Amino acid sequence: MNDKSNPENNPKSESQDEKSPDTQIPEKTNQKITIICSAPDLASQNIKSHLLDLREWKKLELLPESGFSAARESADGKFRLVDIEELHVFQDGLDKKLDNAGFPASLIIFASKHRSKEEINSLTVHCTGNPSGEARLGGRPKELAVSSPAAMKSILKEMKRLAEEIGLKYDVTLEVTHHGPTELSVPSIYAEIGSTEAQWRDPEAGEVAAKAILAVSLEKVPVALGFGGGHYAMRQTGLLLETDISFGHNFPKYQLEFADEALIMQAVEKSKAEFAYFDRKSMKSEDRNRISEILERLGLRVLKESEIREKYGLDS
Repeated sequence: MNDKSNPENNPKSESQDEKSPDTQIPEKTNQKITIICSAPDLASQNIKSHLLDLREWKKLELLPESGFSAARESADGKFRLVDIEELHVFQDGLDKKLDNAGFPASLIIFASKHRSKEEINSLTVHCTGNPSGEARLGGRPKELAVSSPAAMKSILKEMKRLAEEIGLKYDVTLEVTHHGPTELSVPSIYAEIGSTEAQWRDPEAGEVAAKAILAVSLEKVPVALGFGGGHYAMRQTGLLLETDISFGHNFPKYQLEFADEALIMQAVEKSKAEFAYFDRKSMKSEDRNRISEILERLGLRVLKESEIREKYGLDS
């Protein structure tokens, strides 16, 4: 494959800084939507090359101790694009690091690769967290990051629309909550291309992901917590795409044993969830009953799919 998605092979990407040679240091109070691109992540670099092509960017001056390799701000003032040399999942405390560099974020979007054994062509979004006592891929055990349901909804919907528009044969899906970073007080999400090197380098997938990121909306939406289903939350994905709602944290059937009151309370607070949804057929009755009791104590109703579609359907 001709890897025009690799910035090193893309002269147009390299010329972006030449168009806007002036640098500036942003004000501390000047929060922006911040896109994080990782040097060793091929999909991240693919997405980055298209982000650079799709907007005019001006370079920002970096303090020597910032820990970042480059930073840019879009000419419209809405976005920052920040380069890191490490993998995204180990970026706990990134929001504070951005603050200290003079780049405060209102939302962090990690442009990333997705890897799966099934090797499915995919475009995915998800929020981060470790429901169990393990934290093998960044973050802390039993800790969830602050989610952005509005951003997840808008990016996933735009990925779907753009992929269909150009006939890109990729699954567009919401993933459940997993991996790090978790120690972030700023809302964050992952926008990903999966799931092998061929897709990570695919210029069409990179362009779709980049355009969807730049079209992100933070308009308030009704928010649910999701329980049940597999890693690719298919029923939750359908509801997100086909109704007005979005999801915050999602816990698949294989993680439900860890969904105790403390974790669910954390999910409610960090998603600003208003109700919950169960993929009922995938859940054991004991998990369903136990989680229902916790949600009742926390004052959250569980809405069935039919109730969500009736109340929040796009034609309602």
